[in-house]
Amino acid sequence: MATIDSDRLPWLSRSSTGYDLFTKTPENPTSYPSLVTAEDEETTVGPMRVMANRGTEIFVARGNEVRCADLQDLKARYIPKAGTREDGHREYKMLDLPELDFEIHQLEISRDGLLLAIIGEKELAVCMLPAEGLARGDVSKLRVPAFNMVGSNYHNSEKGSRIVRAIWHPLGVEGASLVVLTSESTYRIYDFTIGQDFTFEIPDQTLDLYTLSGRARHAGGFFADEAEMEVASCCFGDGLQGWRPFTLYILMRGGDIYALTPVVPSRCKAPREYLHNLSLDINWGLENLEDDITMEEKLVLRQQTKWINHVLNQEANIGATYTGSTISPRKKASTCLARPGIVGPTPQLQGPFLFQPAPQELSSDEYGCDIFHIAFHPVGVIGILFSNGKVDICLEPESLKAKWVDKRIRHKGVGDAFDQSTLGLPVISGYETIDVGFSPESSSSRISWPVFSHDPQSNQVWYVNHSLGVAAISMKAWLNKLATVLDGDEDDGFVAKSMKMNPQSTVYKPIQNNDKPQSFARPIIGSVAVYEAYLGYLLIAATKTNSQSVEFDDVQGRTSEVDSSTSSMALIHSLVHPSQLPPSGPLALRGHQCRPSLLTPHFISPPELTTPSALHGLLKPTNLQHKKLLASPIHFTTETNAFLRAARDTLKTEYDRIMEIAQEMYDRAATQRIEFRKQLESIHKASETLTRIQNKDVRARLDRFLTRQEELQARADEVLKTLIVKNELGVSDAEKKWFREVAKVEERIGGGAEKGQQQ
Repeated sequence: MATIDSDRLPWLSRSSTGYDLFTKTPENPTSYPSLVTAEDEETTVGPMRVMANRGTEIFVARGNEVRCADLQDLKARYIPKAGTREDGHREYKMLDLPELDFEIHQLEISRDGLLLAIIGEKELAVCMLPAEGLARGDVSKLRVPAFNMVGSNYHNSEKGSRIVRAIWHPLGVEGASLVVLTSESTYRIYDFTIGQDFTFEIPDQTLDLYTLSGRARHAGGFFADEAEMEVASCCFGDGLQGWRPFTLYILMRGGDIYALTPVVPSRCKAPREYLHNLSLDINWGLENLEDDITMEEKLVLRQQTKWINHVLNQEANIGATYTGSTISPRKKASTCLARPGIVGPTPQLQGPFLFQPAPQELSSDEYGCDIFHIAFHPVGVIGILFSNGKVDICLEPESLKAKWVDKRIRHKGVGDAFDQSTLGLPVISGYETIDVGFSPESSSSRISWPVFSHDPQSNQVWYVNHSLGVAAISMKAWLNKLATVLDGDEDDGFVAKSMKMNPQSTVYKPIQNNDKPQSFARPIIGSVAVYEAYLGYLLIAATKTNSQSVEFDDVQGRTSEVDSSTSSMALIHSLVHPSQLPPSGPLALRGHQCRPSLLTPHFISPPELTTPSALHGLLKPTNLQHKKLLASPIHFTTETNAFLRAARDTLKTEYDRIMEIAQEMYDRAATQRIEFRKQLESIHKASETLTRIQNKDVRARLDRFLTRQEELQARADEVLKTLIVKNELGVSDAEKKWFREVAKVEERIGGGAEKGQQQ
């Protein structure tokens, strides 16, 4: 893991340019966050993600305000010696959102950085972000090009349900498709178009997950299955394998996982290579049908074929660009694909996922809080976060297949028998269980809702924001070995044994509040990680009244020793059942091995050296003919020759095996002798090098190098500060002149074309 270089950034601390970004009270607070304790039983805890970033620009929610600042600008204007703020410069900017009147709980920026989803407890709004670089200006408020409340009839403080997650669809046109999940298990997807207000009010698709699961809602009162279907979080599949970009993984508070696929907005844009690869996968499934395939599976394959053919026909027939209102005025109009209507638009709810083997339970009081999915060829990795700090790492052997709701397909209901209801359920394997180490007071479901945040450099590193700090989880060590094992042509037993010997995920805690007073009063409600040449590798976390930050001096994922007080307890589970594991003993040698490796386990006496010889079985035959042959004098007959030939073959086989074992012992001993001689030579060379270095005046040279490096670094910082602070946002005179010349050329070319058409 990365080591911490500094546990506090000076340009975000008190008396710095970025201090007020997190600490200043909102100008018009609605209901600023209050302290939540275990005694407040009626307080409903929910996910908090009040920080988001677009490159080096950071957005922070405080009450009903959305503040933004450029981290490069904050660092460049910081004066280390005086520790004061530069005159005439406001520390942060605020988005001009006068219609926003609710407390913000979550911020989500679209993948292209154009739109910002502002999520409250029950309300939802979307605005278009200002152009990049405007956060460095001198104005106090930044005007947003567009702002709209979303679904006022569904998402309101009076009769709306609590919003647990709102994420942008990865294949939405210009990132303008937003998926919203509420606690009552209702899924809505909005497809926004700037200038058309009805696209913000009316959802493009609405699904009731409770009904899709085969249950029936009751008009009033309590029913047992309601708690099981309470939504906690969701995420889209990672990568471009199979149907994963269209797959929405949904985590319930009870820990169950469901999935919807395909989740398709009314307007989507997918890479052409991905669509053709998906078509090849579907055709391969049709060409390799098994004999015992059911009619339902055949129907699903036909629906997939119709769906992908309809999409490919659209992709081939697109000749004109999209003529509707585009999201970004800075972009050209783009082509898009419409949701296929040849198959039913409602996807089938697949699940709950079947864990084989199941992860270990650390306590009975645990509730699902967040989920992530990453694609690591050839498998997928699913992470599940619980309220008590448990993180389950599961492996998805293959991507889910698209299924649609169809009356001709019988879906499993809650009344089916157990052995029947598990047939056809998606299967994932519990690989690792990590205990982040929450205290019993902070793991209560009433005050704890930890969430994940991603790393900018690698999707194999994730951060856990919780009540007492931020924990980092790196899966690089075992994921790299997993790819090596699965890419080979090994059997299941070898894969299972290799996975069991794999290292654990590395966990440590860069930000901790448990040793500070009133830790529960300042839970972490958001964090972002930034990696940039001038800023470095940063982790910035926000509390309800302050901020905490650390700077790493190397990239996450390197293996280093972790202090025992911050290490995790990892419980490794095999990918297969114990009955499928290979028997204990040395692995069989595959192919010719010229030289034994000392990295393998030490020599173990093979069973051939202790097992009695098979010749005893020949000397004690149960056949009466052999018994008579052994009792009579030796005669050169056919029976005697066959008996002696069998004894000779048995003896030769056993002798060859013993000689092979002896040769292995000799080769290993010779290798160890050679390695020992090499180690002695290396120690001798290291001793000579150390003596030679000690005799030189290295200290003075090193001091000169360090002084020179500090001078060069100071010069580079001054140049960067000058570029950042004095950079003009407008267009220069030379650029304006060039634009005028281009306009004249276009006018002449356009005029010539019009004359040609008239003729």
